[in-house]
Amino acid sequence: MDHRVLGKCLPVSCAAVKKPTVEERRAEILEVTCEVVIERGFAATRIADVAKRLGVSSSLIHYHFDSKEQLLAEAFAHYARKDLAEMEAEIEAAPTSVGQLDRAIQNYVPEGSGDVEWMLWIDGWGEALRNPMMRKISQELDEQSAELLARVIANGVARGEFACDDPSAAATRLTAVVDGLAVQFAAHDGMMTRDQLIDHVRTLAAWEVGLEPAALRDTEVPQRPGPRSPSPITDTALRQLVARFADSAARLDADEARTLWVKDARWEAGDVAEGIDAVMELWDQRYGSCKWVVQGCTNAVFEVDESAGTATGRVTVTEQWQRRKGSDINSVLGVFTDRYVRRDGTWLFAERVFERIHRFA
Repeated sequence: MDHRVLGKCLPVSCAAVKKPTVEERRAEILEVTCEVVIERGFAATRIADVAKRLGVSSSLIHYHFDSKEQLLAEAFAHYARKDLAEMEAEIEAAPTSVGQLDRAIQNYVPEGSGDVEWMLWIDGWGEALRNPMMRKISQELDEQSAELLARVIANGVARGEFACDDPSAAATRLTAVVDGLAVQFAAHDGMMTRDQLIDHVRTLAAWEVGLEPAALRDTEVPQRPGPRSPSPITDTALRQLVARFADSAARLDADEARTLWVKDARWEAGDVAEGIDAVMELWDQRYGSCKWVVQGCTNAVFEVDESAGTATGRVTVTEQWQRRKGSDINSVLGVFTDRYVRRDGTWLFAERVFERIHRFA
């Protein structure tokens, strides 16, 4: 025998096959267990079924998992955590909170009776009634789902897109409704379509965050860049800001007026004021010597960039006033061209430019 040839063959024919690590083997077992559970259900899945699918002995499964209950519980957690992580990444990729909320709804709602993720969730709830390990993990995963939705709502409140006093409670109600409807949808044919299910959830979600249900539709359609019509909650907030300005003038309340502007605000009303202190000096010139002031905002139109937290507005106003020294009543008709910014969830004036249209004699 040519020992040189043998020497060359030995490294190939006798090379050691790399064995999977403990973590890799456990992950493989969990993945295959999920496949078997999807086919057979938790209750009918046996360790022998998983071993057969893997082509290993049942003793190998027992080496990594103490019992069938532990195997099933950890398999459910393994699959569900991956599902939640993927869903969170997709939700957070949406540029606005409205878009994130609608993505959450779309992701939570099952695709149909064959939705693998929902088959596992529904079967997992049933198994949790009998398996203490599954019960603990199922509760943990349900809480994580609700916490994800609560973060979406809380972020929307912080951005000024939503109005909700208790995001956690709202998330609990929403997930409970989705869970209940999803079981009906996945388990029974013909009860409702997926579109009908989504409409039910959108209606409740919109109510929870101060929107109209229509605001949660077509959020995946590419929007033209820059400002557009505000959401109902933003429109209300901007109208409230304009009304508070008029009210501060009517009450001659300079302290209230100061809270409506950003520090580097600009106000042009005959004279030009830049910075909050200068703005308040101009406010005092206009209203400080008045006996009374009434400002009516007859029309207001806004354009908003929700993701940037900026907006513009045109506000038609009529203003009447009487000075303390004098008996004449003055009236003017004009338009404010405004810029607004959202700071810590609150809309404020960044700039107001007043253009007089007519002064009444």
